[in-house]
Formats: sequence, structure tokens, C-alpha cells
Amino acid sequence: QYYHTWRNGKMGVGVPNLGAFYVGGFPLPGHESLPIDPRHPAATGVIAFDLGFDGDTVVAADIRPGWLHRGAEKLFEVRDYRALIMLGDRHDWFSSTTGELVITLAVERALGLMPPTRAIWLRALLAELARIHSHLAYLSVVTNTWPGVERMRKAFVAISGNRVHPMLCRVGGLSADATSAWLADVIAAQEVVGRLARAALAALEGTERFRGLAALDAAACRQYGVTGPAARAAGLDIDARRTGLLAEMFEPVSVGQAGDAHDRLKLLAEEILASATMVRRLATDLPDGPVSTPLSRRLKVPEGEHVAEVEAPWGIASVLLVSRGGQTPWRLALRTPTFHNVAALERALVGTRRDRLIDAITSLGYAVGDLDK
Repeated sequence: QYYHTWRNGKMGVGVPNLGAFYVGGFPLPGHESLPIDPRHPAATGVIAFDLGFDGDTVVAADIRPGWLHRGAEKLFEVRDYRALIMLGDRHDWFSSTTGELVITLAVERALGLMPPTRAIWLRALLAELARIHSHLAYLSVVTNTWPGVERMRKAFVAISGNRVHPMLCRVGGLSADATSAWLADVIAAQEVVGRLARAALAALEGTERFRGLAALDAAACRQYGVTGPAARAAGLDIDARRTGLLAEMFEPVSVGQAGDAHDRLKLLAEEILASATMVRRLATDLPDGPVSTPLSRRLKVPEGEHVAEVEAPWGIASVLLVSRGGQTPWRLALRTPTFHNVAALERALVGTRRDRLIDAITSLGYAVGDLDK
């Protein structure tokens, strides 16, 4: 059976039979649920996949973000500069630290404020722990990585008191310092992390399951603005950490070439090992000193446009902060990496068989809060 129009008029004449699917914990009328592991990051919130099939092969795709944390950019406009960091924390809850950090950096750069050295190092350490936490969760489609995910969550609980949203970043530094016992535990945890990453690499090398699946080449990554592991898997060596404040701590990994699900997942495992090395260095050599700078109760950011970016687990996350000199932003726009990943999925899914949809979707990471902001 052929449909003359797509569900939203996008597709045109001659598209074969329609398949409507959703991922998430809330039923979507008229759509069939894709049974992704409920613990996997892709399974939270709702996202709809309207697919055209020729037999069992996808020939066209239209993906619609769901509803979770929409309207954040408008909410920023009525929050003062301390309170708005909380909203950034909630976009990608598998890497909340990077959501906090990029907004904090934008405000600090607008103020011309440099936090204490210990805070800079500790922020970098927390960002790498968040990267490990996120990558391990996405690698759960390959092997059982959840012991490592829980170990990272316990580390965040121990320093912040919060399991999902640490809320550690503050304008001028951090809200909590790391104790020597906490640092020792974090260093010890990297043994667990490394073992799980190597197990994932071994599992990937022992299977053809992900090879050739949902490939994105370098040209497609540029077209869709894809960065992070997905771009590096296609041969684009782009990483914001190369030019960060602690660039000397950066541990690069070899980029891929095929840009398929296998290369993306392999790169996640290799980046975990690199992040574990960075964590050990940062924790071992962490300088002494304060982790915060005393500031006035109310902050006013100078008028103008201010930009900051960080390397989030799935790519470059950036902020454009526009101030008119008041206590709240006039505009605060986010560039979230998983928005670009999902846009690119419309191309990557073409050619995928119906029985391989879950592997294809979960190989190109997204978090619905980061996507639908």
C-alpha cells in the first residue's frame, strides 16, 4: 500500500507503507512502542519516528521531538543569573554537569570573572566523570555497563548530595569542594570503568551486529551540524577540549572512518578510557585553594553578547547570552548537541531494516530534555 502524502505533508508522492513508532515511557496514540531498555537514555520522555518502508527497509524518516523540558530558553529570561543555572542542569541528566557548566562559563566571561584554579580543575574532573557516566549508559546496548553507571552516580551523590542533578556549578566557582577521601574513591572507580570499557570493545570486535548500520559520513555530519563522538567516528577530529583552559590534560583518541554504529560505539568505549586517564591526572594533581569567589548578592551582567562552549558527551554545547545590563538575561539561547544528532537520524535511518531499528537509534545518542529544549 502506498501513501500519497506523509503524516505531516513532508514526504510527497510514492512513499511505501507508513510505520509510526515512539520511544519513551508515555504511550503515543497511533504509534507502536519500540522496546528499548527503559534504563537506556533514549527511553526517557517521548520521541516519535514516522517511517516509510519498502518491505522491511526504511526509505524515508520524519522524527518529531517529544515533550519534556520545553520552554527553557524563555524561562531563562525571568531567572536571575544564579537561578538559571538550575535549568541548564536538567537538559541532559546523564551529563548534568556540562549543562550547568556552559551557562556558568557564559556568565563568568560576561563578567570578566576567572574562578579559582582549584575550581577550574575540579570542574574539568566533574565534566569527565559526567562523560564517563553518559558514555557507559549508551554502551549498555553492547554489554552490561550499569555497574559503572551506578559507580559514577554514587560519586556525584557523595560530593553534591544529588543523584541526578548535582547543581555544583556556581558563578565564581563551585558550591562544594572535594575531600581527599572522595578523590581517592574516584581514582579507584576508574579501574571499574576501564574494565567495562574494555569489555565493550571486546564485545564490539566479536560481532558484526553494528557494522555498516546507520552510517553518517563526514559530509553528512557537517551538513547537520553533528559534533562529538558521531563526528569523530566519521573522521572529523573536532573536540572543544583541545582549546579549553586545561588543554594540556586532554587525552585524544583515534578518530574512526566508517561513521557507522560500530565506529560510534567503539569511540564511546575508547573515550571512556581516555576520560579515566584524565580523571586520574586531575584528581592526583588537584591544586590546593578555595573553590569559590565571593560575589555580591545580585549580579548584573554588562550589556552585550557573550558566548561559551564546552565539549558535552555527545558534542559541542554552547550558549549565546544577550544582556541589556539587568539582573536577568534578555536572551539565552542554547546549542544542544543531541538536537543535531536526531536531525541527522532522518538520514542515517534510511536503509535500516525494521529489525535493526533499535540498534540504529541507540547508536546515535540523544537525551529528550537536551533535544526538545
